[in-house]
Amino acid sequence: MYKEIKFKKNRVILGILFFSLMLCVSVFFVVNPEIFVRNVFIKIWYIQFIGLAGIVYYLTLLYSFFRILPRKYAIIITDDYLIDNSKYESLGKIRWTDISKIQRLKKRSIEMFLRMDGYKTEKKSFLKRFLSMLHNWNYKKSILISSALMECSVEELFDLIVRTYRLNKKLQDA
Repeated sequence: MYKEIKFKKNRVILGILFFSLMLCVSVFFVVNPEIFVRNVFIKIWYIQFIGLAGIVYYLTLLYSFFRILPRKYAIIITDDYLIDNSKYESLGKIRWTDISKIQRLKKRSIEMFLRMDGYKTEKKSFLKRFLSMLHNWNYKKSILISSALMECSVEELFDLIVRTYRLNKKLQDA
C-alpha cells in the first residue's frame, strides 16, 4: 500500500495571514500599550509582557507555516512506515514497529504513542522542541497528527493509519 495525503494550501496560506496579523497586534501591544490600559489593575508592563510573549509565539508559528508551505505531501503511508510532514516539528519517517498505540484525540487529531527507543533517536532543534511542547503536553511519549491542514477528514486518516498499522502488526506476529 502506498497512500499520499496532500496539504490544503489555502488553509496554510490563511494560517500565514492570520499569524501575520496576530504578530502585528502583538507588536502593537509592545509599542503602544497605553491604549489597552482600562483600569488600575492592568499595568503597562503586563500588556508589554503579553505582547512579547505573543511576538515569540506567533513568530515561531509563522516560521513553521512558511516551512510547510513548499511541502507537497502532509502524510505518506506505506506498508513499512508512515512519513509525517503535517507540521514543521513532525518527526518525519516513523516505522510501524516504533508505534505502540494509536487513538483519536478530540475532533481533528490522532495521537500515536511511540516506543521510547525509536523516539529517542530523533534529535530536534530547540524550535522544534518548543513547538512540540506547545502543541502536545505529552510530547515525550506521543505525537499528534492533525487533519486541519490536510485534504482528507480525520476519520479517513484515522481509518487508513489504523488499518495499515494492524496489517503490519499481523505480519510481524506471523
